Amino acid sequence: MAEGVHGMPAAAGKKGGFLQGILQVIPLLGTKKEEADYPARGPVPVHNPSAYASEKSWTEQSRIGWYPHRIKYRGVFDLDGLYKTMALWFKEKRFELHERLFKSKPPELEVRWEAERKRTNYARELVFVHMHMWGDYDVEVIKNGQKKRMVNVRMIITITGDIEAPYSDIFGRPRWNASNIERRLHALMFKWVMYRELTGLYWDQLYYELYSLNNRIKEFLKFGAR
Repeated sequence: MAEGVHGMPAAAGKKGGFLQGILQVIPLLGTKKEEADYPARGPVPVHNPSAYASEKSWTEQSRIGWYPHRIKYRGVFDLDGLYKTMALWFKEKRFELHERLFKSKPPELEVRWEAERKRTNYARELVFVHMHMWGDYDVEVIKNGQKKRMVNVRMIITITGDIEAPYSDIFGRPRWNASNIERRLHALMFKWVMYRELTGLYWDQLYYELYSLNNRIKEFLKFGAR
């Protein structure tokens, strides 16, 4: 068999140059691909494009997070008064308060609160309060010459704050999550535009507000907490 330029095969009985030899070796662009081999029986495999992959869920990506503050207390106090003190603080700060859990299995009592406050159409602030206590919840004491029912328990209060941006709509569906393009655009905007404002302005204010809640609870407990 005769060889063409640079060792490329040339068709027998035909004259060909360098370009024709390349076109014979390399297939032309746009040629039809070979059809896939489908199984003789069973369902036909369908191609499912992979979605935007991430190690964290969308809820975890849209939140900043704050380390918790804990108050430990052991002694006698007015549980109803503590409830009112904390609820009044949330009302003063214009939070929308929800009680997510109230579990009473004596001698154990567990309460979880969740409060939210919308700062803008993009960001909202979240506060989580977890109260866990063990002890006696029907103790009669004399205070200021009057009998009053109080509790004698061991208690741990955990306060955690967070900023969610963007937060879900009224139906609980996450925003900026409809397509891969929206997710990537939001990731760029959050990292290079919004992150500094959220951490430097909103987060700083929320930090000191939660610190004031921490002091309000300790003040109610007569500084017996540690």
